[in-house]
Amino acid sequence: MKVDPKFQITKDDNVTVDFQSELMSNYFPESAIEAGTTIRSLMVAPEQPFIFCLTAEGKLQGILRTEGSASGWTQLLLSEGKVTSFELEYNTDEDYFQLAKVEDNKVWVSDEIPLDSTQFTTLDKSLSWSSMEAVHTSEIINKVSIGAEKVVFSTTTKGEDAKYYVADLDELEPKPSTLFENGMKVIQFELGNFQYNDGIFMLYDIGKERSFVFQSFPDERYGKTSKARFNAEKSINCFALVESDDTNDIVYSAGKNIHQYISGIENDEVDVIKMPGTFDAITKIRAARNGDNHSVWSLNEKGLHYQTNQFFDQGSQSFLSDKWTNPIVMAKDAEQFCCAKGKGIRNQLFSISTKYGSELTRLWQDETTTLWNKNTLTIKGIDSLKEVESYSAHIRFNSKATKTFQGLQVKLSAESNLFVYVNSQSYHIGPNHEVSIPLDVSAELTVICPVRDIASCRIFLNANFLKKTVAINLAQQVLEDLGEKITSGSALAGARKQNGDLLVAKGTDADTLNSAAAGIQDMLSAAKTMETDAPLQRTSFAIGNVAAPNVQMRPTTMAASISAHHGLTLGDFLHAVWDGAKQAAEFIVEKIKDGVKFVIKIGEQVFNWIAKTLREIGSFIQKIFDAIKVFFKDLFEFLAFLFDWDAIVETKEAFKDFTNEAILSLKGEIKNIKKFVDDTLEKEIEKFSPDLVDIPDSLDKIDPSDSSEENTADPRSNWLNSKKGYLNDSSQKPLKERIPTEFSSVLEEFFTEVKNILVKAGEGIGKKVETIVASFKRMITGEITFLDFLKLLLNDLAGLGLFLVKQLMDLIFTALTTLVDVALVGLNKEWEIPLITPLYKSITKSDALTFLDVMCLFVAIPTTILYKIGEGKAPFGEGKTKEDFVKRGQTIFQLNLN
Repeated sequence: MKVDPKFQITKDDNVTVDFQSELMSNYFPESAIEAGTTIRSLMVAPEQPFIFCLTAEGKLQGILRTEGSASGWTQLLLSEGKVTSFELEYNTDEDYFQLAKVEDNKVWVSDEIPLDSTQFTTLDKSLSWSSMEAVHTSEIINKVSIGAEKVVFSTTTKGEDAKYYVADLDELEPKPSTLFENGMKVIQFELGNFQYNDGIFMLYDIGKERSFVFQSFPDERYGKTSKARFNAEKSINCFALVESDDTNDIVYSAGKNIHQYISGIENDEVDVIKMPGTFDAITKIRAARNGDNHSVWSLNEKGLHYQTNQFFDQGSQSFLSDKWTNPIVMAKDAEQFCCAKGKGIRNQLFSISTKYGSELTRLWQDETTTLWNKNTLTIKGIDSLKEVESYSAHIRFNSKATKTFQGLQVKLSAESNLFVYVNSQSYHIGPNHEVSIPLDVSAELTVICPVRDIASCRIFLNANFLKKTVAINLAQQVLEDLGEKITSGSALAGARKQNGDLLVAKGTDADTLNSAAAGIQDMLSAAKTMETDAPLQRTSFAIGNVAAPNVQMRPTTMAASISAHHGLTLGDFLHAVWDGAKQAAEFIVEKIKDGVKFVIKIGEQVFNWIAKTLREIGSFIQKIFDAIKVFFKDLFEFLAFLFDWDAIVETKEAFKDFTNEAILSLKGEIKNIKKFVDDTLEKEIEKFSPDLVDIPDSLDKIDPSDSSEENTADPRSNWLNSKKGYLNDSSQKPLKERIPTEFSSVLEEFFTEVKNILVKAGEGIGKKVETIVASFKRMITGEITFLDFLKLLLNDLAGLGLFLVKQLMDLIFTALTTLVDVALVGLNKEWEIPLITPLYKSITKSDALTFLDVMCLFVAIPTTILYKIGEGKAPFGEGKTKEDFVKRGQTIFQLNLN
């Protein structure tokens, strides 16, 4: 609805922002995406990956990052049947990509898909394919590759060697291709470019000998081919290709070592670089680049390894180019993985592990903090329920001006990159990524940030109606609680989770707890310094069995320490090195101009980093807890707001029983109430005059825009209200069509009769309404007082006439009588609502959710939470209290009409 700007809040209206953030569980109607054996991905826009993989049934699917959608991801099916092989080719020069797939024993090639003009959310409907087949129908096509303006596919026939076909993309006429050598057993083949020639890379065996060879396609004029052999290592198991700026592919081969091959620009020489690290046999390798920044991912039995040519020099706190780091293990459970291709992308990975049901997982590095983030990709599932630990911030905007926030927008960003839900929609926010969120008349929003540890950062609010940026520290309440509860080693030893269990295992060394508590307090001081820019005294502490912190330790000692872990960023270190460290760790924390400096010594290795965000401080606090075997699950049970679902359901049941009793008693009272109203109308309305009404003078001093104390932001009591969007889920029928039919039919008849009455009343009502609206606008602009408006309103309503009022009241009582007759049936009829229904069945162990349950649940959650916060116990903890409350429903509608 478009609002006249003169009625909207502005910067001059002194807007205040009320907010509160809590660590708590949240629930979403989402299910994990399951994938098959092959994954490919491409960045089709900034921060918008498009992932291609097989479903559990073998169909080709696309998973598109969709900003502002329910889960943040959209699933598209790109095949009708089972796909045995597929490949993606990205043209870096012309910025388009193509897909090739094997389906129904045919090779299908898509049209060119330009990145700048394609509507990717409907690609499944708009994409066109062309097909080709092998020469003989008995040949089974099992592998396809696309690139260098050609398509190659292989076939198998029972009792015969594999055959290969090549086709130009613009013709798609397959021609048999001669293999490099007779008797080849092909391990892997890819199309590409090397030494400025298009051709095919093949890894193959002849007998017990393995070869890795590139062979160009025949020269059009002379039919000649050229070859290049990659023989830096005999035991090559796999290879990867990465496009370079000069059209040649950079080649990586992997066995027990990884070698990089780069074509010479002006000659036929090939630069071969043996990268750091020795592995057990590598089975898969992928590589990515962003300009001169390269990263390589390799998989073996020990896990998924990562290394980069961006070597972080801790002395200068800057990156050194063309110096490779040693490999570090980033994941131990990946089975299939791929890097994201595209511009501006390096450290973003998608992987699959059958250990967790073939769920598709995203691993990405935040450019601001260098911290690594991991999350399972999900899609919207109406009957699904996903529980996530998260920071939940409830934000309210208030102003005493008699104007509206309707139609205004708030812009959200963050000091580091986050993926959050705002009003149940998924968004990416960061220092260079801002999103606009529309406001309605309620002028509130809920920001939910899923987390895997207690670390988080500040989010920033900007709007045209705000005089300055508002910063919200999502972890503020958690950090304050830690500061109050972990004051010493003895306090840490005695700390208990909300279920009564000890936070730290009994018998943990007292010195270790003392040092951990001191370290946590120092980190909290660092966090306060970062928020307020207050001074910070240089401190030192140790975690583990160290006699005393080495206060003489200096960052310069790092040069004397040769370590396989140098060159890593802070995020690399925390993700892959810290947890594997067996020695104690010593810390020095110091405030500097650009942030907070951390010097960390583990054994003989010294690391030096500068933290610039609260999220990095929180990560250090989490790692200190990890060192004493207190993990995020434990901290969540210690610090988070935990829903007492048993108490909430008990409260809901009390409200439900009360309502059912009230409905039964209402029917007997309707006749008495109707007679009383009729008599009152006959006697009083005809002689009504607003001058005879005793209106308190205090009303003239009331500002109708004043907010009440009930408007205090609180994500706990507002939890279910923040999920109200699911009641109008766009993928289902409109809400009015999902209300039990007993009610919808009565309401439909009611509104039809109201319309008929108003039509019969003529134009007089319309003019009265116009007068009331005009008076309301005059009050808003200050032309008349609230008292004057109230008197005008009463006078105009009285002028509507006894006849019309009586007709409307009769209609209301008729509808009410009908509703009571069907209420006990309709209110207790099962109702399916996304998120709410599966959550309710989960917490009540499969009870059916009815229309009345929904209404009572919306009241029960905030009632129970606020009652427990204020009284320390649930409202209906004792059976007699609940029984007395329910009995009151029997007399709630009984009126003393004498």
